[in-house]
Amino acid sequence: MSESGKETIYYLDHITAVPGKAKALLDFYMKSYVPKAEARGMTLLHRLVAPPVWLENQSNDLFIIWTVQGPQAWWQATRMRRSDPELVGFWAAAETLIVSRRRSYLSDAMDVERLCNV
Repeated sequence: MSESGKETIYYLDHITAVPGKAKALLDFYMKSYVPKAEARGMTLLHRLVAPPVWLENQSNDLFIIWTVQGPQAWWQATRMRRSDPELVGFWAAAETLIVSRRRSYLSDAMDVERLCNV
């Protein structure tokens, strides 16, 4: 449980960039995606790059981790995301920079029981 007294829910965006395009992808994500996500109540926790060097002839993987506090914040962010047509436009514009992408939702194992009882 976080300091706020609510369970922390993590969003993990795992994005594999087109070879040589990871830095451009991350810059675009930070400029175009991050402000809208923050407006939905999400907090950017980490921007991780693997391997930790910009590759020119191979793909980098970006691991971008967000948090929200509690299930109500998760549902609110989900509802706002689903009703935002600009989000579809963002992913369409980023498509030429991306090999694959996946989003996972996670929580600390100690919070799962409380999250199941909302």
